[in-house]
Amino acid sequence: MEQIRNLLTLLKNSKGKIFVMVVSSFVFLFFLFPFDDLSDLISSQVSKMTNNSFYVQFERLKMSLFPTPGVKMDQVYIESIRTPALSAEELVITPSVAGIIAQKPYGHVSAKGFLKGDVDLNVGKGSRSENGIERQKIEVSAKKISLHDLRGLANIPVLLKGQVNLESTALADLTFQEQPDVDLNMTITQFELPPSNVNTPMGPLTLPDLKLSAVELKGRLAAGRFIIETGTIGKPGDELYGTIKGNIGITIVNRGGSFGQQIGAYNFEIDLKAKKAFQDRAALFLTFIDGYKTPTADGAQYKFKVSANNAMMPPSISPAR
Repeated sequence: MEQIRNLLTLLKNSKGKIFVMVVSSFVFLFFLFPFDDLSDLISSQVSKMTNNSFYVQFERLKMSLFPTPGVKMDQVYIESIRTPALSAEELVITPSVAGIIAQKPYGHVSAKGFLKGDVDLNVGKGSRSENGIERQKIEVSAKKISLHDLRGLANIPVLLKGQVNLESTALADLTFQEQPDVDLNMTITQFELPPSNVNTPMGPLTLPDLKLSAVELKGRLAAGRFIIETGTIGKPGDELYGTIKGNIGITIVNRGGSFGQQIGAYNFEIDLKAKKAFQDRAALFLTFIDGYKTPTADGAQYKFKVSANNAMMPPSISPAR
C-alpha cells in the first residue's frame, strides 16, 4: 500500500514532466517522424496481405490528430489485377472514431485528381434490412470525372468522352448477402461518342459520331432492379435530343471476395428527336427503328419500346404509346 501511495505521489509531483513528454511524443509522431520513408514498407505489406493482387505507392505521407485522426497521401498510384492502374494527386483518409471502436469501416475518404476529378466518400452506420442484416450508409459525390478514364475502369467497349458529376446514396451490406438500395443522380457534360463498332446480340453495330451538351440520369436501384425515374439525352438544339424511362435488372454478385454484376431483363421506352444532319450520318444505325419514325420540320421523331429477357438475346422493339 505504501508503494502505491509513493507512486501516486511521484506521478502528482511529475505531472508537468509527464505532460511535456506526451506533447513531445505527439509532436514527434505527427510532425517530425519521417513518414515518407514508410512508402516502400507500406507497399510491400499491402502486396503481401492481398497476395500480390494489389499494389499501392505514394510520394508523401502525413498524419493528423486534430480535429479528427487522419492520413494524407500525395501522388498515390494504385495497381490491381482486376482493374487498370489508378492514380490520385491527393488521398485523405479520415476514419470515424465510432467506427474504430466498433471495428467497422466508417469514415470519410476524399481523392483529388482521381480519374481527373474529385471524389468524396462517406461510410457510416445504416438501418438494418427487413431481414435484420446490418447495412452501411454510403454517400458518394464525384465532380468532373473523366468519362474516358471511367470507361476504362468499367471496361466499356465503346470510346466515350465527357465529364461526369455524380451524387449517390446507398444502403448496402458490404458482403452483398442482400441487394443494396441505391439512389443515383448523374450528369454527363460535353458528351462525345466517336465513330465506333460494338458487338451486339444482333451482330456488329456501327455507331455514328455524336456530340451532346449533356446526358442526365436519375434513378434508384432496389431489389436488384434499376429504375430510371428521369433520363434525358441531349438538350433542345442538339442533333439528338430525347428522353428514356424504364428499368433493367442489375444483380451484384459476391464471387468469393470478387464482386461483379449480372444484367437481367430490361424494358425501356424511348422518345428521340433527330435532326436531318444526324439522320444522314446515322442512316444505318437508325434503320432498326425506322418503322417508328414521324417526320418533323428539321428531321424526325422516334418513339418506341425496347425490351428483352436478358442482355444476351436480341431485343424486341415495338411502338410506344
